[in-house]
Amino acid sequence: MPEISSSQLAGPQADSFRKAKDAVSRQNWDYILMLVPPILEAHPGFLEGRKVLRAAQIAKTKGASALEKGMAGVKVAPYLIQAKAAAGKSLGAALAKVEEALGIDPANSQANGTLAELALANDLPGTAIFAHETVRVAKPQDTGNLHGLAKAYIAAKQMSKARDTYQAILAINPADGEALKGMKDASALVATQEGGWEKSTDFRESLKSKEESLALESAGKVVKTAEAIAEQLGRLHSQFEKEPQNVNLAKQIAELCELQGAFDHALQWFQFAYDLTQKSDPVLEKNVFRLRLQQLDAELDQARAAGADPATLSEIEARRKSITLEGARERVSRYPNDLNYRFELGEALVDNGLYKEAVPELQQALRQPSVRHKALILLGQSYHRRNMLDLAAKQYASAASEIVAMDATKKDAIYSLGIALEEMGKKAEALEEFKRIYEVDSQYRDVADRVEAAYQQTS
Repeated sequence: MPEISSSQLAGPQADSFRKAKDAVSRQNWDYILMLVPPILEAHPGFLEGRKVLRAAQIAKTKGASALEKGMAGVKVAPYLIQAKAAAGKSLGAALAKVEEALGIDPANSQANGTLAELALANDLPGTAIFAHETVRVAKPQDTGNLHGLAKAYIAAKQMSKARDTYQAILAINPADGEALKGMKDASALVATQEGGWEKSTDFRESLKSKEESLALESAGKVVKTAEAIAEQLGRLHSQFEKEPQNVNLAKQIAELCELQGAFDHALQWFQFAYDLTQKSDPVLEKNVFRLRLQQLDAELDQARAAGADPATLSEIEARRKSITLEGARERVSRYPNDLNYRFELGEALVDNGLYKEAVPELQQALRQPSVRHKALILLGQSYHRRNMLDLAAKQYASAASEIVAMDATKKDAIYSLGIALEEMGKKAEALEEFKRIYEVDSQYRDVADRVEAAYQQTS
């Protein structure tokens, strides 16, 4: 069964596919999900349609929660069993079940593996390549998938790409004997190949060097559609295989993975790029740190939505605080003269209850104008939690006096000063501080209760 192009569609199916392609630019994914599956069931070798459908599936599932992603494997399995049962009767019906599974998780290894297996058994190597490439974008280190991809390239008589794929496997696992043999065999076939095989059967259509360079150049530009993101990632991965130490390529892949909503993969690629710089790029470090926290925030949100017990929520929050502190310590160890990093470390230490350790960090941060006022308040809190009330009050008072506008930071400083004075037994002075806030914002925390209660006691 040969693979076909859109020009070979006729009648209503051709019209439906034109509408589906128009819907891509409008990002009307639901419409695509309705239009394309019937076409693919009638024409299992219609690879262009399968690509459009996959782009829509990726876009629709990119906002899935970690819980939903974790359950995807369970939901996918029944469809794959049905697909294999239907394969002997109707390839179109079998692949339709696979596409239902991929609608749940477009990058699912088992579903794409089943698609590739059925495609190769029915002389659809381009479809098999596409299935393995989809997994490769999400799981670039999956050597099992890469072996499948290499075999699909061989079936498509694209020997140079098979060779390159085996080389990519060996870069991950130099001890892979099967990959070593495959690379040697494919290299020998490349040497004897007369050319022309890869001119028409490549599922992406072979790019001329100029076109390829333009595509890579555009990788840094805004990508508007899921299909374009997937295409861009494929190109970047191919280029990265040739330049595995190219930090910029790894960074671009990470950024596109994040844009695609594949945050776990984005984190892996940002971490890989950061490691390539010998951990010397602060921007990449911040991206790694940001995505690690984002994962924990998502986990916490899901736990709350699921009604998790307080102990579970506390454990997740503790992990988040620990990661924040770990990152802050690392940055200060590498950049000891950066006062902003000193402030971040002091803030993290306070958040973890390490008040004594926070003091010297925050004292140094006072020399950084952009964080001075917040550092004064945190320094005050560090003294306050250790019952050093007079020193705490002094820091709060300094912050309050230096800030001109009655903004949130100044209110925090004045309120904290009032609490410290009250605990020192200076209730009259504390009341005066609370009244300063009450006069401009009576809804701030509990100042209304404190001020009004004091007046009631004197009446």
